[in-house]
Amino acid sequence: MGLLFALWMGTLFQFCHAAIYTNDWAIRIKGDLQSVNRIAEKYGFTNMGQIGDLKSYYSFRHHETGTRSTVSNREVTARVTKETKVEWLQQQVVQRRAKRISKSEPKIELIYSLFPKAKFDVPLFVPQRCSDESKHCQSPMNIAAAWRRGYTGKGVVVSVLDDGIEREHPDLKSNYDPLASYDVNGQDQDPSPNYSNNADNYHGTQCAGMVAATANNSHCTVGVSFYAQIGGIRMLDGDVTDIVEAQSLSFRSQYIDIYVASWGPEDDGVTLEGPGPLTRLALENGIKTGRYGRGSIFVWASGNGGRRGDHCSCDGYSSSIYTVSISSTTRRGSQPDYLEQCTSSLATAYAGGETEDMVKITYVDLITSKNISGTSLSASMAAGVIALTLDANPLLTWRDMQHIIVRTSKAHHLIAPDWQVNGAGYKVSHLYGFGLLDAESMVKEAERWKQVPSQHECVVESPIQLTIHPGSTLTSVYETTGCSSKPLQHVVYVEHVVVRLTITHSRRGDLSVALTSPSGTMSQLLGNRPLDNSTEGFHNWEFMTTHCWGEQAAGEWTLKIQDTPSQKRDNTELGMLKKLSLVIYGTAQQPYPAHRERVRSAEWPTDGDLTEEYNGPCDPECSDDGCEGPSPQHCVTCLHFFLKFKNNTRMCVSECPKGFWGDRRRCKRCYSSCESCTGSRSDQCTSCQPGYHLTEGTNTCTAICGDNYYLDHDANMCRKCSENCLKCTSYSICTECKQDTSLQGNRCQRSCAAGLYHDEQEGACKPCHKACATCAGAGVEACNHCAEGYLMEEWRCVSSCSAGFYATEPNPEIADGHRICRRCDASCLTCVGPSRGNCSSCSSGHSLHEGVCVVNTVCADGQPTLYYLYCKLAR
Repeated sequence: MGLLFALWMGTLFQFCHAAIYTNDWAIRIKGDLQSVNRIAEKYGFTNMGQIGDLKSYYSFRHHETGTRSTVSNREVTARVTKETKVEWLQQQVVQRRAKRISKSEPKIELIYSLFPKAKFDVPLFVPQRCSDESKHCQSPMNIAAAWRRGYTGKGVVVSVLDDGIEREHPDLKSNYDPLASYDVNGQDQDPSPNYSNNADNYHGTQCAGMVAATANNSHCTVGVSFYAQIGGIRMLDGDVTDIVEAQSLSFRSQYIDIYVASWGPEDDGVTLEGPGPLTRLALENGIKTGRYGRGSIFVWASGNGGRRGDHCSCDGYSSSIYTVSISSTTRRGSQPDYLEQCTSSLATAYAGGETEDMVKITYVDLITSKNISGTSLSASMAAGVIALTLDANPLLTWRDMQHIIVRTSKAHHLIAPDWQVNGAGYKVSHLYGFGLLDAESMVKEAERWKQVPSQHECVVESPIQLTIHPGSTLTSVYETTGCSSKPLQHVVYVEHVVVRLTITHSRRGDLSVALTSPSGTMSQLLGNRPLDNSTEGFHNWEFMTTHCWGEQAAGEWTLKIQDTPSQKRDNTELGMLKKLSLVIYGTAQQPYPAHRERVRSAEWPTDGDLTEEYNGPCDPECSDDGCEGPSPQHCVTCLHFFLKFKNNTRMCVSECPKGFWGDRRRCKRCYSSCESCTGSRSDQCTSCQPGYHLTEGTNTCTAICGDNYYLDHDANMCRKCSENCLKCTSYSICTECKQDTSLQGNRCQRSCAAGLYHDEQEGACKPCHKACATCAGAGVEACNHCAEGYLMEEWRCVSSCSAGFYATEPNPEIADGHRICRRCDASCLTCVGPSRGNCSSCSSGHSLHEGVCVVNTVCADGQPTLYYLYCKLAR
């Protein structure tokens, strides 16, 4: 009953926020296939088949309902609901889903391997440039080292859920697996991209190439797991609905090991969306029953909304406990500007660019002939590394894989201002999760891995309603024993923590939410979103953190909700925390030996004087040369690094503390304004002391950002403004321009006379298109204002309105008094005005009645009626 209630609630939520309804229904029917087909035929549906591997769930298509409409067909829904065998149904709504690719990033650079045992006759697609002996080698993902151990992804099946893949592509052909492929958009077996209406449908092919492009293919790539079987689900090149997503994520779940999803809700800093009821069910079933009970592995790109102040916690896909959410970094360990902050990101992979000694190669019609970067690339690399790990141990469960990732990921050179060591000794960051994936460490861990104990779920409910005051922080403390009185729910060691909140608020973007564990680990579950003006608040929204992994569940959990008004608003309507649930997932038994804390304090020890001879155990930071006592200052030589004090004594540490850097095992002091660094000079900082900001490009710390820079508060960095900006508030928003340029919108451009635009490549003013009075660039789509005799139609100037649009009357307050073309109501084929009653013609299956397009239908007794009369009655 709980599941059915959740499905019904999900349906109501979708209806309340509906944009475009389709003529597809998802339906759960209790009965055999004959009963299903009987119900479909009775109500004029076509049974399109079971939805993926979801038993008893079917996709029905109603041909008498318009394929796209702004109005739901409540009559059909109400009639079918009366069937006793129908347990649940939902008319489908089109969802906006975006590929997580950053077009402003540099093209992926292909590189030749320096590993003598990994002999390929092609440059590597993976960023595995430096050898362990290289002087400036910085934290490779150790992919080639995993290859040298004999792991190539052989026998592992990966499917890319995207806009299709080119199955005949020379990089993919020999690894292509038709059993892991399907065209959900076209309902056939061929997942090849459709280039006829969108030339950009190469994204899925590129992601597939990163995972499993074949070795020695005489072209330009090799995939991370170059012997894995690769398939593709074409599902983004059409209307994406809950059915489409669920069918894709549950397709042949006993055959496919890894699903790669490099897409999600719009990364616009406004959207708050997660999986629909069917998709959520597909994810739950996948981890419970997929791979014959070991659990499907869902790899998700964390998000590319950093430039818009977005936060991954507002994406219910990448913040699900069932997905492996992957973040991005550059080769130099810096933060890409599109990166979002997350408490749900598990680990990080490279996103291309920013490396030396690379060979740039471009081939026409090959995977590398198109630009790809962003978290799409990182998620694909991560899927390849996970395939190598399954090659080492195919019996790993979905939770085993997450544990291995947490235990083996490396912070290394990744630059972030918020690295912290949690109560279990793991370094973790809101930008990078537990660090950079390490393929060799993962396969080594997999070789000896023992399955983790069963997952328990401890829920702490809070019935108290609390007021959130503007400009202040609401602090609430929740104490738990980890459900110690309930053996089947008892959690001692934490894995995932979910905070489920219902909050009412007049401006959602002004809220930030933080959770502190009993061990003191702070998770910023939500940051302020400057663009989010929604008044809807949060309704049972789930914020998830992995940052407490391995900690003790029992103790006080502290939730802080801060309201920071960013603009004028009605402060008389106070925010309200209406409902809260704290859900702790983990185990009752220790899953493996305790993780040693990685950073040791540099304080003086309190042990007594040394004895002349010592035969006891050495400190873990001592090397194999032994020790002369039990403490870290008694080591003969150090395993990792040492701090040297003024009295010529030294102390072994696992990592250099803040304000120091490692130089041939010795920790040396950074420049005074640096908190971390790669050398002692002022231009070798990687993070800054409080009160200072790291300057992008110079690696110096400064108290105030200079001209051509703006302060990125989240990263505590002075970042460069865009070209020609003298001052700015973000990369793309200029407030003051350099000489000989002027502010046009938010951009600084060379000044040109009316009717001309500045061509940046040639450095000259050129005439606008003849349809433009003024413009920002070449072509009719770049018009700012239309020339006399032309009308503006969705950001382009036309001589007359297209079908489905109508011309407005001149209005001096709009478009400088010129007429513009506006879209007709969705029910009209053509129209003379904006409303449903202004139609002049209708689409097939509809009739025009007094300016309104109505559905042609027949009553049960055979008498004709008008659908709009029903709508009026229903209202």
